[in-house]
Amino acid sequence: MVSRREFAAAVRLLVDAGFRFTVIGGTVVELALNSRDLGDDIDVFAESPQVLGEEEVYMAVAEEKGWEYGQTWLGTPRLGVRVGESVVPVEFYDNLYDFYVPPLILERATTERVEDAKVKMVTLEDHLVLKANAGRQSDLERLAEIGKYVKRGRLRVDRDKIFEAASEFDDPEVIIRRLRDAGVL
Repeated sequence: MVSRREFAAAVRLLVDAGFRFTVIGGTVVELALNSRDLGDDIDVFAESPQVLGEEEVYMAVAEEKGWEYGQTWLGTPRLGVRVGESVVPVEFYDNLYDFYVPPLILERATTERVEDAKVKMVTLEDHLVLKANAGRQSDLERLAEIGKYVKRGRLRVDRDKIFEAASEFDDPEVIIRRLRDAGVL
């Protein structure tokens, strides 16, 4: 599990190494819940270097820093960023195949402070839409868990932002239905 301290340290190390990215994964939810444990890895949308055509940059940085290098399920770079005795897995994504993050979602990402690091991340609402769009069983189960937090008032979502983000996809009705079924809306 990635602690807030490890998350902040990994973000700083990546930025210092020249990486530019937006956090798109479950870390967004955990931070909104003010959790101490931020999940198993950090999923980011790569801005620079590109995941296609510049993969050698990821490999070179991993070798130089003594970090682990691998690939995600999509074949994009995955770095194991060493933070003290821990390794923080960071998975880099881009719009490939069925994986899609609309420009609107990236444009309205916000910069947040976590510990002593500034990090750009998608909004909670946009993360939920991305999860609902993916629609894998694990995503739907996680949305149901998040729906419980919404029902209990631990998380608040802006319905208008959700509808706006969903409209950026080919099947917004499916996304909205999945979010309703999960109790998020």
